[in-house]
Amino acid sequence: MTLIQPADKPIYFALEYGGKIILSQKNELNQYTATSLTVYQSDDENTFLGLVASKVTDFNPLPDVGEWCEAGQIYGYDGGLVICRQSHYRTIYPPEETLALFMVYREDAGVMEWIPSEPVSVGDLRTYDGVTYQCLQSHVTQSDWTPPATPALWKVYSEEPTTSEWEAWTAYIIGDIVTYLGIEYSCRQSHTSQPGWEPPNVLALWLPL
Repeated sequence: MTLIQPADKPIYFALEYGGKIILSQKNELNQYTATSLTVYQSDDENTFLGLVASKVTDFNPLPDVGEWCEAGQIYGYDGGLVICRQSHYRTIYPPEETLALFMVYREDAGVMEWIPSEPVSVGDLRTYDGVTYQCLQSHVTQSDWTPPATPALWKVYSEEPTTSEWEAWTAYIIGDIVTYLGIEYSCRQSHTSQPGWEPPNVLALWLPL
């Protein structure tokens, strides 16, 4: 039995049966079970599109200009696939120029380059001027909000967790490690700290190590 587990953020997945994609959609934190199926899943849009890239003919083509595009649906476009991010009547502008409306697959992207007009979520990684940054707050990027110019939105990413003293008015994301009164804590929920939310006072936010 194949099991798609609930996640802490939506997961895109597709089901294959008999060599053909028969279902693709966004898992809104529910649990699905199936048998005799091949499951493709990822909480990263670009990774998911890469997983199903070879199945482009199994998806409906992108609706024509003026026709309805449904949020969460995956469409074939220009020999590849795109994910509709917001329900809308398709405009005259191509998906690659309207990233607030569509996620366009970037082949062999690894950690993708930061670009303006792209919706990003907490924890997403983007590179800018050769430096990798991690998103602290979900937002739509814009040209004057580059990562080094917006420390409230981005922090320099390190693969190795670093420990620092807990401070108020600091943006923390899941996995961050802090020290408070000599005890280490791991962040359980992304948030911006404030006085009164010291780690031992809010165990819903911090896990003692």
